[in-house]
Amino acid sequence: MWIEPPIDLKKLPREPGVYRMLDSKRKALYIGKARNLKKRVSSYFQRRPDSPRTEAMAVQIRDIEITVTPSEAEALILEHNLIKQLKPRYNVLLKDAKSYPYILLTDEDYPRLRLYRGARSEPGEYFGPFPNAGAVHTTLHVMQKVFQIRDCENSVFANRSRPCMQHQIGRCTAPCCDIVSKGEYGRRVKQVRAFLKGQEATLLKNWEQEMQQASETMAFEEAAKLRDRIRAFRTILASADASDLPDHADAIQILRHPSGVAACIGVRRAGRNLGTHTVRAEQAVDADDLEILQSLFIERYRREEAPAEILVNVPEVEAEELQRLIRLLKSSRNTQIKTPRRGTRLQWMQHIRHAGEQGLAARASANQQAAFEALGDMFDLPDAPRNIAVVDNAHLGGKQTVAAIVYAGWDGPDKDHYRRYKLDDVPPGDDYAAMQSVLSRFFRAINEDAIPCPDLMLVDGGRGQLSVAMQAAADSGLSSLRLVGVAKGVSRKLGEETLWPGWKNGTFEIGEPLKPGRHSPALLLIARVRDEAHRFAGAYMRKRKKKSMFTSQLDAIPGIGPAKRAALLKHFGGIEGVKKASRAQLSETPGVSLELSQRIFESLHA
Repeated sequence: MWIEPPIDLKKLPREPGVYRMLDSKRKALYIGKARNLKKRVSSYFQRRPDSPRTEAMAVQIRDIEITVTPSEAEALILEHNLIKQLKPRYNVLLKDAKSYPYILLTDEDYPRLRLYRGARSEPGEYFGPFPNAGAVHTTLHVMQKVFQIRDCENSVFANRSRPCMQHQIGRCTAPCCDIVSKGEYGRRVKQVRAFLKGQEATLLKNWEQEMQQASETMAFEEAAKLRDRIRAFRTILASADASDLPDHADAIQILRHPSGVAACIGVRRAGRNLGTHTVRAEQAVDADDLEILQSLFIERYRREEAPAEILVNVPEVEAEELQRLIRLLKSSRNTQIKTPRRGTRLQWMQHIRHAGEQGLAARASANQQAAFEALGDMFDLPDAPRNIAVVDNAHLGGKQTVAAIVYAGWDGPDKDHYRRYKLDDVPPGDDYAAMQSVLSRFFRAINEDAIPCPDLMLVDGGRGQLSVAMQAAADSGLSSLRLVGVAKGVSRKLGEETLWPGWKNGTFEIGEPLKPGRHSPALLLIARVRDEAHRFAGAYMRKRKKKSMFTSQLDAIPGIGPAKRAALLKHFGGIEGVKKASRAQLSETPGVSLELSQRIFESLHA
C-alpha cells in the first residue's frame, strides 16, 4: 500500500454507487462512479498510479464519501450531476457543451419546429445535438419541404387570417387557417419524429402503401400528393453522400495541442455529413482518451438517442468499456462502438482529425502566421501578407446604409484600425455606389497616412464589386494595392466561395477565379475576417436603426432641444399634430417663441 487510506476500506460495500474524494477543506477533488465501490476505491491505495494527475490527486485525499445507488446506470447519472454541480479539480470538464444546437418539436396542439439552444426547459421533444446551426437549418429546410410543419412564432400563428408565404410555396400546411385537419397535422408530426430518428425507409414504405390504397379507392388527388411527397423525399435522400459510410454515425477524435485537449466530433445523419464540432476538455491535460470519451458520452448521449455507430480511435478493450457505457445510458438504438482500421471509416476519421487540427490552429493567434503564409502561396505573392483588410456594406431594405472595414494581422484582429462609415448619400440599394463611396474615403485616409495600407484587401462581393474597388484604387493612385473579390456560393456555405484576384501582370485586371475549398487554411482565414466585417457592419447598422427609432424630425431644427421637443409633442399629441399646427399655434407652446415657431414651420413644410 503506497499511501494510507483515510477510511477503513474493508467496510466499503460491494455495491454500485458514487464516491467523492475530499481534501483537507472537504472540497471535492474527484467524483467517480463504480460497479463495485470497495474494489474501485481500494485501487487508488493499493499501488502507485501510473498517471501523475491521479497521483497528485491521491496524496491530497483526506476523506472519502460514498453514495450507494440501486444500479450502475443510476450511479452514472448521479456522478454526472455532481460533477456539473461541484466542478472537482481532477475531473474532466467539458467546455461549450451547452452551445450545442438542437431541433425542438414543441408540445402544442399544432407543434412547430425550430432551432433551440441552452437549457432544455421548454416543453417538447429535443433532437440532436447537431454540430452547428447550419446543420440544423439544413435539416429544417428538408423537413419543411417534405412534411410542411409550421415554424412561425405563436404570436403570428394565433393572429393569421389568411395563409402566409410559407404555405404559398408549399412549405406549410397552414394550420393557422384550418386548411389542414388536426388529425392530418398530427400524422405529419409523427412522420417528422420518425425522420429525426432515422426511420426514412419506414416512412417511404408507409407512403407507398398509402398511395396504392388511395389509387385503388380512386382518391387520385390524395394519391398525387403522396406521389409528389415520395418523389421529393427520394430526391433529398439521393442527394446524400454516396459512400459506404453508415447513414447515422458520430466520429470522435481526441486532439492534444499546446493549450489543452479537445474532442472533435463529426456528425453524419440520413446519409449526410453535417460537419464537425469541437469541444474543449478542461483539466484534462493528463487524462487519458478513455476518461475524456466517457465524459463526452455521458454529456452527449445521456438524453439524446445515440446514432447507429460511434467511431473512436482507442484500443478494443477501451472500446468495449465505451460500449458498456452506451448500454448503461439506455440508448434505444442498438449503437455499435467501432475503431476503424481501414476503408472509408478510417478516411472519415482522418478527415475529422485534420478539420479539428485546422480549426484549433486557426483559433490560436500564435498560428496565424501559417494561415497568412498559405494566403500568400495561394495568390502567388512574393511575401506573405502581414495584414489584410475587408470591406463590407450593410443596409436594411436600402435604408440605414453603412460600411465597415476591419483589419487582421498575424496576431489576430487589429481593432485600432477598424473603421465604419455612414452612407446616407448613396441611392437606396445601390451596392456599387456604396462600395465606391466608402473606398474613396478609405483610400483618401490611406494617402493622408491616417491609416496603414493593407498588404491585401478583400472586397465582399463578386466581379462587379471588385471592378468598382479597382477603379476607386486606381483613381486614388494606389496602383500597388492587391484587391480580391470574395463571392459566396449559391448556398452561401463556407467552402463554396469563389475568389477573384484583382491584379494580373502588375496591373489592375481581374484574374482567373480560385475555389480553394473549405479545407484551405487560407480560405478559413478569409472567412473569419469576412465574418468579422459582417459582424462589425451589422452592429453599426442596428445601432443606427435603434437610434432612429427614438429620434424625431424636430431634432434637426436649430434651437430645439430635448425639453422643447417634449413640450411640442405633448402640446400637440405627437409629431403629426405638430406638422398640422400653424405658426401661431406653434408659438402657443411653452418655451417656443415666434421666431422659433417660424423656423419649425418652415423646416416641417420644406
